[in-house]
Amino acid sequence: MVNCCQIKGTTRLMGIIGDPIVQAKTPATINAIFSSRGADIACVPLQVPVQELGTIWAGLKGMPNLVGFGITLPHKQTALALCDSLDPLAKRVGAVNVVRRERDGSLRGYQFDGKGFVRGLQANGIATENRGVLILGAGGAAVAIAFALVEAGANSITVSNRTLDKAEALAEAVNAEFGYTVARAGPAKPLAGQLVINATSLGLKETDALPLDPGLLQPGMTMAEVIAQPETTRLLAEAEARGVECHSGIHMIRGQVGLIAEHICEIWG
Repeated sequence: MVNCCQIKGTTRLMGIIGDPIVQAKTPATINAIFSSRGADIACVPLQVPVQELGTIWAGLKGMPNLVGFGITLPHKQTALALCDSLDPLAKRVGAVNVVRRERDGSLRGYQFDGKGFVRGLQANGIATENRGVLILGAGGAAVAIAFALVEAGANSITVSNRTLDKAEALAEAVNAEFGYTVARAGPAKPLAGQLVINATSLGLKETDALPLDPGLLQPGMTMAEVIAQPETTRLLAEAEARGVECHSGIHMIRGQVGLIAEHICEIWG
């Protein structure tokens, strides 16, 4: 893993921006990968308040030794308009979670949340093929995960969100992309055997409200998180107490950091 003794004047930097940022697991994980590849790159967390995003973005772009940055809540969708260009998947999903400095110095937005989430499920033997899914939330991570799960064989996606319009828009986008009705907006009421995903930020703090009634969870379902810190959220603990298979958000981080490291190193490694 990269440490302060290994960072030199030649070291290129990668950031991860968000607010809050103390929960970020990516730096430690991706730095170990950079080190194993012999890449002189170090990833650091950067707290970027919403009102400062434009100013800080301009500063990041002006740093030639910054090779890119990951993006977490609440900037994944706002970042779209700030990128110089977008990878087709990021444009389709409508959210960015990685920005890479291209060879010409421009900042291009990419999206690895969905692929990383599915890779994390697969690494832990959790089925997606011919399975129903309930996604809680309709933000950037939810959109990416919905697309990736349909590609991974899920046979139905129900999107539950506090704002119904956003849930309906996500479902319509998925259906339009795949050319058939596979997604719909619905209540936060899981059905037997479903993969249930908390794709909201609820759970970052112990005092957060739960995104669904845990009493509705039953054995045979899988309760999955996108939150990686804490690794066991209150919702996961409630699910586990009811005999429900649980899947921490840390697996999504592990699933995508290898992809992100490879992507950064294509140019800068």
